Amino acid sequence: MVPPTVLCVVSGMSPIDVILAPFHAGTQRRRVGNGPDRLLETGLVNRLRCNGRDVRIVELGSVDAFEGEIGRTFEVKRRVASAVAAAVGNGRFPLVLAGNCNTSVGVHAGLGDQDIGVVWFDAHPDFNTPDEMASGYFDGMGVATLAGQCWHKLAASIASYAPLQLSRLVYCGIRDFEPGQREKVEAHGIRAVYGGSRKPDDYADALGFCLNSFPPKALVHLDLDCLDTSVGHANGYAVPGGLSATDLNACLIRLVGQTSPVAMTIASFDPDYPGSDAIAAAGVDAAWIVASAI
Repeated sequence: MVPPTVLCVVSGMSPIDVILAPFHAGTQRRRVGNGPDRLLETGLVNRLRCNGRDVRIVELGSVDAFEGEIGRTFEVKRRVASAVAAAVGNGRFPLVLAGNCNTSVGVHAGLGDQDIGVVWFDAHPDFNTPDEMASGYFDGMGVATLAGQCWHKLAASIASYAPLQLSRLVYCGIRDFEPGQREKVEAHGIRAVYGGSRKPDDYADALGFCLNSFPPKALVHLDLDCLDTSVGHANGYAVPGGLSATDLNACLIRLVGQTSPVAMTIASFDPDYPGSDAIAAAGVDAAWIVASAI
């Protein structure tokens, strides 16, 4: 196991609810659904409890009673929204450890605040609607659902769901696109720090520029496949051209200096792929940096 390496000074010491949503396609602890446990095994909670911070774990129950991948996954979103709302109502910071990225639809709804922005670290934009995605991969539709472009009736079943205005979204690290997706991101004017062939010289500086005129509060979404494959393969969709662990840390330090995190999701980590120790350590470091600012 690779120990966390980032040292920060804890500021406000807000209590934290670590909300476990260890699901892939609505099934517990399969593929990326194993990521939350691996982050815990790497010492995430003990790290957050540094200096006596109050941290508790909240785990969602099985959703097997619901029908199919779509039905189960929307129930996960509903339960996440409820857990996030409860955390916020009790003055606690919600840190959601999720399997699938689309869990952040529930996180955003649970915050119940339309004035927040979303910073979305990912190798993929997750901006497909069902009519745009030939593969049918449901977790590639998270941002499109968040923005109110699809799954309208089911999204409306999530308490306090309201579509995110795309002017309040910033991507970081996107580089692997379904056909037409890069053009769609650009056509909507979404601020983005690209990876791959458009990788900046300094990710943190590029992100800082995108965060100019950003809302004062942010949901931080971290798909660990934003990391370059030289760090490790976060999941089966990892591709080269991403952030180093140092880049990610610098981006998060810049982020918390320019906006106030109100929630964080860490998602899409399948520890069965090569380099999982380094990926887990990067995830723990990332949570620590964000927690140090609250």
